[in-house]
Amino acid sequence: MKVAFLVLTLDDVGGTARAVVNLANRLVADHDVEVLSLRRLHERPHAAVDPRVRVEYLVDLRDPRRPRVAGHRRLDPAEAARLEQQPSRAVPRRWEWQLSALSDLALETALPRVRADVLVTVVPGLLARAADLLPSDVALVHQEHRTSFDRAGGKEALLAAAPRADAVTMLGEPAVDWLRAELRAACPETLVVPNLLPAGHRPRARLDGGPDGGLVVAAGRLDAEKQFHHLVRAFGRVADRLPDWRVRILGDGALREELLAVARKLGLHDRVELPGTTSDMASEWARADVAVCSSLREGLPLVAQEAMAAGVPVVAYDCPLAVRDIVRDDVNGVLVPAGAEPALARAVLDLATDPERRRRLGDGALATAAEYDPDVVAATWDDVLGRAVARRRGRVPRGSEGEGGRGGSRATLVDPPTPAGVTGQETTPAEARGAVVAAVARIAAATSSDWFVVPAPFPAPPRVVVPHARRRAFLDALAGADLPPWLSAVDPPDHRWLERRGAPAELVAAVRHGATARLLLEPWQRRAGRRTLLAEGTAVHVEFWPEDETGTWHAPVPNGWVTTARPEHATATVEVAGVEVPTLPLLLGRTVDDVDVPVDVVFTWVDGSDPAWDERRRRRLAELGEPPGDPRSRGRARYADRGELRYALRSLHLFAPWVRQVHLVTDGQRPDWLADHPRVRVVDHREVLPAEVLPTFNSHAIETALHRVPGLSEHFLYFNDDVVLGRPLGPSAFFDGTGRAAVFRAAVPVGDDESAPERPHLAAALTNRKLLQEALGVTLRDQVAHSPYAHRVSVLREVEERFGDALRRTAASPFRSPSDVSLLSSLAQHYGLATGAAYWGEHAFRYVDLGNGAVRRTLDGLLRTRGLDSVCLGDNDRSGLPPDEVAALLADFLEQWVPLPAPWER
Repeated sequence: MKVAFLVLTLDDVGGTARAVVNLANRLVADHDVEVLSLRRLHERPHAAVDPRVRVEYLVDLRDPRRPRVAGHRRLDPAEAARLEQQPSRAVPRRWEWQLSALSDLALETALPRVRADVLVTVVPGLLARAADLLPSDVALVHQEHRTSFDRAGGKEALLAAAPRADAVTMLGEPAVDWLRAELRAACPETLVVPNLLPAGHRPRARLDGGPDGGLVVAAGRLDAEKQFHHLVRAFGRVADRLPDWRVRILGDGALREELLAVARKLGLHDRVELPGTTSDMASEWARADVAVCSSLREGLPLVAQEAMAAGVPVVAYDCPLAVRDIVRDDVNGVLVPAGAEPALARAVLDLATDPERRRRLGDGALATAAEYDPDVVAATWDDVLGRAVARRRGRVPRGSEGEGGRGGSRATLVDPPTPAGVTGQETTPAEARGAVVAAVARIAAATSSDWFVVPAPFPAPPRVVVPHARRRAFLDALAGADLPPWLSAVDPPDHRWLERRGAPAELVAAVRHGATARLLLEPWQRRAGRRTLLAEGTAVHVEFWPEDETGTWHAPVPNGWVTTARPEHATATVEVAGVEVPTLPLLLGRTVDDVDVPVDVVFTWVDGSDPAWDERRRRRLAELGEPPGDPRSRGRARYADRGELRYALRSLHLFAPWVRQVHLVTDGQRPDWLADHPRVRVVDHREVLPAEVLPTFNSHAIETALHRVPGLSEHFLYFNDDVVLGRPLGPSAFFDGTGRAAVFRAAVPVGDDESAPERPHLAAALTNRKLLQEALGVTLRDQVAHSPYAHRVSVLREVEERFGDALRRTAASPFRSPSDVSLLSSLAQHYGLATGAAYWGEHAFRYVDLGNGAVRRTLDGLLRTRGLDSVCLGDNDRSGLPPDEVAALLADFLEQWVPLPAPWER
């Protein structure tokens, strides 16, 4: 078989070039092998190429002033230099920054002339050009060395070009899962094939510290991705305990001086060595006692393979993609959480001070290296390339059919479907949260004597802290635990890992061999394409805190309280979601952000179909004759009850269980479905309004008196019955720690509308504006969102005292009037803003006009996405749909939005 490789730069010192050389050198024993290097920068490749492997350079850049392109001898050097400075016109720079207009010319000349059976590309940008330019009978295989799912440009390029390949190989299963999930039916054969180690003798490291003391070795380009400054700082933490040890970092790069500066600052100038690159890494590894990989991300690190081939144990960050596949904790090295310098320092110290363990892990490293035997890996490549050629000869043109899933049937964990039978509405969010906290607490207590919880106010997730040393024990117990079927586990996207979700046992199997420091437990998020009732406010985060050389634990992510802790300090207890758990005494303190005051809710409600109520309305109208204002504001349609109140109250039960008391203010009415319950009290208008203004049918009038509800808490929320909450919210969504009330701005300003008298809410806003201008010198500009209104009784009393005449005039108006004020939906909010008693808050809400002809689509969209704090289902007497249809749509929506009955429903 004729096999060709297409690489960016064969003479690069990086791992991709060396991996290609190693593979080509092995395949040439059985195949005709050629390497096409787009660029030539040096006289010869850094890695030795087998003489049987043909090498062709497409662009010679050894003299950047006079570039040369293969097949274009007459190209003017000045023109070639100009083209090299211009970006590629065929491949976006975000896909591959190293391609130029000169690269375009070289590839357009060389690729159509390829006469191989199969071409293997190694970066997505080259895959895209090969898919465009190769002869149709040449099979195309892509070998992905990067973590492209983590790189915006590389991700875009790979997803665009991979469907046109005959096969794609990756270095780790997470990348395979990701590509299959993204491309689905368009995904070509995709599988894991590791890099191989070249054949030949390698001297074995003695691991005895040597006559000059112990040696920690790392190798790679001195750039930000390798994070060698982490290694230097980690060594600095333990250097005093290892006086005879040194760090030696092989490689060149832009950060050399910066690394030397870090070493000097730590007093390590004579113990951190940066000798540059070498062509004899085998000898370097033979002198090493410990190898370190501190990278931000790696494919399958060749330096780890080479170190293990010399029998050197490897300490490595568990970074994407396949480090965890080669470094097996306490088998051939030590795997620590990505970015955790204290854990890196502890691992180096432990190996340096424990020769017996170092030798044991060195033996394990040698055994692991055997898994990358060139003959074994080459046999896999023979199969991949053979299938690609057969597939190519059976179909033309490239990409004309999708062959998703050819790589196997292993279920992806990237975005798995919700298990059958799980609806996402089995329980309330608060009950779900309590069940998860209880389960995690049991597992933590059973697997570690030291653990504690960082509590969080509802609905933020509490954090259960377990020592990283007990991570595997905790995960094993989790996998075998009896957990609710609605519970899923999430491997979060920390440190550039892909987020993955699965049933707890399934996800544990996927992450157990890693060293990630967090695991999220939460209900499944979607069902039948829709966000579930339990999608928010129910999560519990498990954090595995690594331990440093002093026994101190380090938080893997910020928590707002501490960055470090010692387990013996967890001497307090706290109740979290109804479960008593250990915690740090510090975490029991009240902060300036905490809202720990009682909060009530006040609803106003009317049933316009009640004959007795309607008779009172008619008599009142007859007494007044024709009052001023819009006739629609007093017609019967305005008081229609579509059953929204039941669901608005349900939304409190589901999403705001912290509410102390609900006060339902009505004109002697009571919903027939409302049972007696200690948390819901029905309040008659006569308890809050003077007898001389009753009966009233004016919501503005009723608003003037709601702060007089008997037993009402100082802090309360005012709801219209057409407002329903959309997700779990805490009291801090409506008040701050000082007690100020949040005000939510509507999208449309009040303006200066001459038609305001015909639009009662705007007329009231203009009246409010006049009052505030005269009293405080401020101009009311904004409408307040039709959402829950946060208030303080003391502020309302202050407003009543200051604007008593206007409030009394409004209270005396039985129907809406152009002279009304809107106390609870505008005036009090702006008064609070002007006097410092309120602040502009953030609230994700949606006003739904039920009279809009697109209301069906709007409601369905809300059910799909949720993600709102509240929804107002605004009635409209000018409807584009028949009333019965609107009623049916609304009833169906509400039953799905808040499906679980509240305890006060009959």
